Amino acid sequence: MTNQKIVGIHQPNFLPWLGYFHKMLRSDVFVFLDDVQFSKNSVGNRVHIRRKDGVAAYLTAPVRLSKKAFQNYNEVELDIGPRWPDAAINVIRDAYQKSPFFKKIFQDIADIILMHHPHLASLNIELIYYVIQYLQLNKPLVLSSSIPIAGAQKSDLVFEICKQLGATKYLSGTGAKKYNNEQQFTDQGIALVYTQFSIADGYKAPDVNNELVNLSILHFLFHYEAEKIKELIHCPTVPAY
Repeated sequence: MTNQKIVGIHQPNFLPWLGYFHKMLRSDVFVFLDDVQFSKNSVGNRVHIRRKDGVAAYLTAPVRLSKKAFQNYNEVELDIGPRWPDAAINVIRDAYQKSPFFKKIFQDIADIILMHHPHLASLNIELIYYVIQYLQLNKPLVLSSSIPIAGAQKSDLVFEICKQLGATKYLSGTGAKKYNNEQQFTDQGIALVYTQFSIADGYKAPDVNNELVNLSILHFLFHYEAEKIKELIHCPTVPAY
């Protein structure tokens, strides 16, 4: 298709898994959905890393939700107490200090975590920007809060973003199937396509319940060269969207 424009949209999650970057890599424009409601103790502020004993454990960015019950990503404040962010940096160091690319990556990640970030979204986006630059993904990035859309929610919001950006195709995560209004996209001539990303079990880790879980991009930055990570993100078994 000539003049195709694939738009990917996702909340600005904390050090996301590879599938997040797969959607970004396969999009022509990627939108950080930063003005939608945040859900505490979700991938928005915690992710699995692999401890040195091989078990997956959570790395969490603590947040403060005391101002009101429902806050958007760009409103949620980080709860920076006497222990965090030093505690998070120590957890990362303990887990990965013997990894092949620890010396190359660690200080950069630590410096970002140590920066003064007033809100969760700013921390998450700064970390994602670092990954993008390190892997040279080079994608146009947009904040949804910068797009003037009033009152739309869930599928309507995503639909309106796609319209305003001139999308011919929307690359959606499979979790959005429950609320995507597929007819809405069809009527506007926007193809709705769901990502098919997968990763072999060998790249996962067992959690405390011995269930295999997906790991943060952080794990891959410490363990693999940039080109290998990009290969995994691209997921060659998935055809062009």
